[in-house]
This record gives sequence, structure tokens and C-alpha cells, in this order.
Amino acid sequence: MKKIIYSFAVLLAAAFILAISPSCTKTVTNTVTDSLKHAWQQVQEFNLTTTQALTSVNIGDSILEVGSGDLFAQAPVNRGSFNYFYWVLMQGTSFYSPSNGTPFLNGKFCSYATATTLYVMKASPGDQHLIVAYTPVFSDSIYNSFNQPYLAYPTSSSPSPAYPIVHNKYVLTPVETYKNNQGRVRFDLLNFDSIAPYASFGVLDTPTVKKIYLTPAPGTIGFFNGGYYCASYYNKFFVYFESQFYRIDTAGNVKSFGYTPASYTKNYGISNMFTYGNTLFVNSGGIFFSSTDQGETWSVLNDFSNTGVGSLLFRNVGNDLYATANDADSQLWKVAISGNNLNFSELNNDGLQTNPITSITPCGKYIFITTLSGVFYRDRTLFDQLKTPIR
Repeated sequence: MKKIIYSFAVLLAAAFILAISPSCTKTVTNTVTDSLKHAWQQVQEFNLTTTQALTSVNIGDSILEVGSGDLFAQAPVNRGSFNYFYWVLMQGTSFYSPSNGTPFLNGKFCSYATATTLYVMKASPGDQHLIVAYTPVFSDSIYNSFNQPYLAYPTSSSPSPAYPIVHNKYVLTPVETYKNNQGRVRFDLLNFDSIAPYASFGVLDTPTVKKIYLTPAPGTIGFFNGGYYCASYYNKFFVYFESQFYRIDTAGNVKSFGYTPASYTKNYGISNMFTYGNTLFVNSGGIFFSSTDQGETWSVLNDFSNTGVGSLLFRNVGNDLYATANDADSQLWKVAISGNNLNFSELNNDGLQTNPITSITPCGKYIFITTLSGVFYRDRTLFDQLKTPIR
């Protein structure tokens, strides 16, 4: 085969001619996309400390706070870079002994419980320390304990933390059932001083405790195995305990509803609540109950329990509503409620697959999704991008 050799001088001359010759052709710019880059990218800074990310919150639209079962971490969100900021160990927990259920974070506090004690820590930027460690006194120390089996639900199956805080000073916890009275359960409502100056010096606050005794609603047979769930809306606690549903306010007033918020023949438990506009919803395995008076009265919206809707979790993100599949496929939908029907638009989840979703939080110009495999993000303006074969 003959070799063809071009001299450097010839190549240089050719380049010079091309440079000075007037162009008479149309310039075509080809945009080359990186086919290996996923729509959702992982935030590597969180990998060392929050692999099992269970919840997240936006602080001032500039700091992302992420919580796991044994610590919470904060990172500033600035100009597209996520410089790891700091992490704080949750008192009383460890990697091998995490908290029960999902911790509560609101940018100011972190609340959670171990097998013996309920904790509240300050969790605002530059101010993180323990302020409450509450170990209840039981009526019968032999048979009753603070072991919280109902709070150890699979963390990916419920987007709600076990111990929400209302008005930055009230937190509610189940305490004990009674061996001689299966129709009674004790809850403790704690009122702690969130601004006590001595808390900064390592002296814990002693909360005011109000004992609340719950009984089954009239016409029901009582408590039986049905799990535990607690959420807060309109500065009130909504509790589902062993197949009984309650609303409890910060004065300790209780309203009981029975097995479901409104009378219905089927009951699949409660582990998901959300709002849409001015309406509060309960999702009971695909049976939707709605309330337009902040949970005072309820009605049945529709029964989707025979469809795939029953396996979805509904999550508020700002003023919008989204749903995620409770599995490893990380499917993601934007949801609209029209009358008594639901409309779903499946969104691009490229990069999230095989990562069960635990929370969705906007912060800065990005949307963050926490999963059991880490924290992921993408541009906020692309969050509602529909799922298509093209990334």
C-alpha cells in the first residue's frame, strides 16, 4: 500500500488560504449531547454520611438539609455547586442503632425516637444541639415500655416522619398500652421551650407533658393490629393507631373517627395524607377521603383500591401534587385532581431507577430527591418534563 505524506508547509499554507478566503457557505453548528449523562444526577457530597437518606427540607431556599436514621447534614446550594457543609450526629443513635421511623426536619428542629427516649435537637444552620431528651414514666414498668414497634414501618413506604413538631414547640408520641385494658392507649403531648437561653449551654429543657388517653370510637370493636402513622396539618396532629383514626390539637382535645375518616365498607389502613388546594386528603390504600374544613368532617372522594393507585404515595411539593411508586422503579408522576378523578402525567426519572424515593424538596434552582441510595438533583425548570425515550 502506498503511503501518502503531507508536508507541514503544505498543511500550513492550506490553513492560511482557508483563513483569508471569504466564506460563501452556510455555517452549520452541530450540538453534541452527552448520551451518558442522566437527567437526574447524584450529589456526591452526601454519599459519605447520608446514603440512607430518609427526608429533606429547604432552609431559606439556599441550604438543603437531609436526614437519615442517625444524622442530618446540610449543604449550601450555590451556583450549581454543592459544597459539603457539615453533618450532625443525632443524639442517642448510631449507624448500627438508628432512630425508629423517619426523623422530622423543618429547618429549625429534628425530632426522632429510639427504643427508650424521644429526642428534639436544634437543627438550624450554625445552631445544632440537643434540647429535649424525654423518657416517659410508665404506669407499669414491667409490662409497658417506650419500645416503639409501630414506628418502625418501612421508611420508604411512608413519606411522613413519626414525630412532627407543631408551632415549633409541640410534639406528640404514643407511650403505652395497658395489659388489663385493651381499649385504652396513652399518648404524651410535649410542650418544650424552643428559645430557652440555657439550652445553648448544654442544659436540656424540661418539657411540659400532657397525658392524653385515647379510646376507640363508639361503634368499633377497639384497637387491633393496624400500625401507626402521624402527620400534622393546620397545626393539628392526625394520628392513625391500631386501626383507629384521630385528630388531636395542641390543647389536647381529641376527635375520634373510627376505622376510617368517613364511614366506608373497606379499610386498608392510613399511611399517607396530603393537600390539594384547600382540601385535605387521606389515602387509605387507594380509597381517597377528603375534608374541606381542616379535618373536622370527611367524605369519600373515590375508591381506586382496585387499581395501581393503591400502591402510590402522594407528596406535596410547593403548591403542586406528585406521586411516587412505592418500589425500586422510582416512577414519578405529577397529579391533578378533577372532581373525583385523578389525572397522572408520568415524569422523566432517568437516573433514579432502582432508587426508592423517600422525599422531594425544591431548593434554589434545583429539585432534590432523596432515596435509599443517596441524593439526586436536576434543574427545577425541568422537573415536570414528561417521560420520553429521549433524555
